[in-house]
Amino acid sequence: MVHRGDVGERIRELRKEEGLPQTEVARFLGVTQAYISKLETGTMKPSTVILFALAHLFRVPVTDIDPDVDFPESWGREFLEEGRSKNSRSRG
Repeated sequence: MVHRGDVGERIRELRKEEGLPQTEVARFLGVTQAYISKLETGTMKPSTVILFALAHLFRVPVTDIDPDVDFPESWGREFLEEGRSKNSRSRG
C-alpha cells in the first residue's frame, strides 16, 4: 500500500522534473499553493479528480503517481494507461 508521503514525494518529483513551481501546479488545478504543499508533504492525499488532473499535467498514468488509486471500473484500464503511451512517445 502506498503511504501518503510516498504519493506526495512522487508529486513533488514530477513537478520538479517539469520545472514547475507549486504556484503553477496550483493554478492548473484551481487550488491554492498551500494545498499543493500539503499534498507534497503527505499532510493530505489528493482526491481522485486531482490525481487524474495531476497525471494529465505531468503526462503520466495515474498509477505512476498512486498505484492504489481507486477509480470507477467503468472508466476502463485503458484510461489509466493512456498517459503511459503518450509519455513513451514524447520521451522515447
